[in-house]
Amino acid sequence: MKSPITKLAVAAAIIAAVVLGLFEFISTDSGSGVVWAEVVEKVQGTCGLVLRITETSSVSPDDSDYAIKYFCPTGSRTDAYKDGQITRTHCSSTKTMISGVLFHPTRTYLSKRYEGGNEGFLENDEDWTNPKYLVQKILAAEHKELERTMVDGVLCEGLETSDPAVMGPLAGMVENLEVHMELWVDAATGYPVRFEGELSGEAEGEAITSECVMDQFQWDVELDPSLFELTIPDDYVSMGDR
Repeated sequence: MKSPITKLAVAAAIIAAVVLGLFEFISTDSGSGVVWAEVVEKVQGTCGLVLRITETSSVSPDDSDYAIKYFCPTGSRTDAYKDGQITRTHCSSTKTMISGVLFHPTRTYLSKRYEGGNEGFLENDEDWTNPKYLVQKILAAEHKELERTMVDGVLCEGLETSDPAVMGPLAGMVENLEVHMELWVDAATGYPVRFEGELSGEAEGEAITSECVMDQFQWDVELDPSLFELTIPDDYVSMGDR
């Protein structure tokens, strides 16, 4: 874990395990105002989503204070900001089948074109902060329902899990894994309002930690498809050329 490349590889593997280790969804009815099967349907069917994420991780670059994330059925985009300035943009689009990252302070980029069909493309490329996958993961793991309470000014019902299985198959990579996640959903609309997650463990003898909060959700937003296409400025240089 002394090598930055090793750290980034572990971080990428954790993210991939969450996305690729999807469990078969088991329908759950809370018996109260929120029917969780309907929540999954709403999240899966949204035409567009915008949210804010604040995240700290011992295995990720400390290059942002927060990020604004955009999701639609055919793409995803993350714009990260530090001290009010954009530092990083990550785009994925099934229209172009290209996934790439712009590193704005250094004017560099990485991009990859995926060959073949687009089936599974976004699932493989998007990270675990996409609520489309997150809701299913919590429901499929051992979890409990939380009583109604006010969250960010909204009456909500919630789910809570401390089941490491929510992270998918990480055996042999991360040891002593501990997780805690809470997901709060608007009791009236059934849409997620806030998510909080904590993770800790060990990888190759080194402690790893991660904390994140997702809030400011905007559901069923119409988003321009070009938003998800990677546009590389003329003065940016490929990191593969350095």
